[in-house]
Amino acid sequence: MDDAAEMAFIAARLADRSRMAMVVSLMDGQARTSTDLGLAVNVSAPSASMHLAKLVQAGILIATENGRNKYYRIASPAIAHAVEAIAAAVRAPLPIREPAEERRRHQTANPWAFARACYDHLAGWLGVELADALERRDYVRPGGRAIYVVTSNGIAWMKSIGIDWEQVADQRRESVTQCLDWTEQRSHIGGALGAALFHQMLRLEWVVKSRIPRLIRVTHKGESEFEKQLSLVNAQKPRLR
Repeated sequence: MDDAAEMAFIAARLADRSRMAMVVSLMDGQARTSTDLGLAVNVSAPSASMHLAKLVQAGILIATENGRNKYYRIASPAIAHAVEAIAAAVRAPLPIREPAEERRRHQTANPWAFARACYDHLAGWLGVELADALERRDYVRPGGRAIYVVTSNGIAWMKSIGIDWEQVADQRRESVTQCLDWTEQRSHIGGALGAALFHQMLRLEWVVKSRIPRLIRVTHKGESEFEKQLSLVNAQKPRLR
């Protein structure tokens, strides 16, 4: 099968509302059962099983068994990146110079626009502001092919918050990608570094996961650290109840 045929095959598997909704529901990087996914997209158990089988066959999802249950998750960061790119392509661009008050209203109306998990890295307003802050401090620089290049200053800063750059760079995936954010229409940081930053921020309790899948909340500690470490202010949204 040539490249065009393979892409068409994957696109055909995603060209169903229920299947796409299942994939989107897994964009927080978690694994879920067929029952959970069927309930999430409001389809019967047989329909959920059929849809999931097609997604697994196409290499979009992978399934693992744990006792009597089978759990499904997104197969790879590349698949998650493709789903985010589709979302960015179908969403109308935001105004380039949106007033701060209008942006805040937008974030309140759509909490996914403030901060969310994009598979294994941070997305939304907070994600793109983080990327901009790292550029301003010359910790990363835009490179070719939609990637970032990490500078020596960036390596030193990462070490100061507990991230080993050599370990990040040794992973079998792109180290630092520019991932177009579907709500902001600007790039946040993806790849191995995006995942490392997100997981370290969770570990340090700068951010925490909400009760609602994918939504991320900034803690008071995180608000202070974002301002101190990166001069990133207003990094806390009213808490979700």
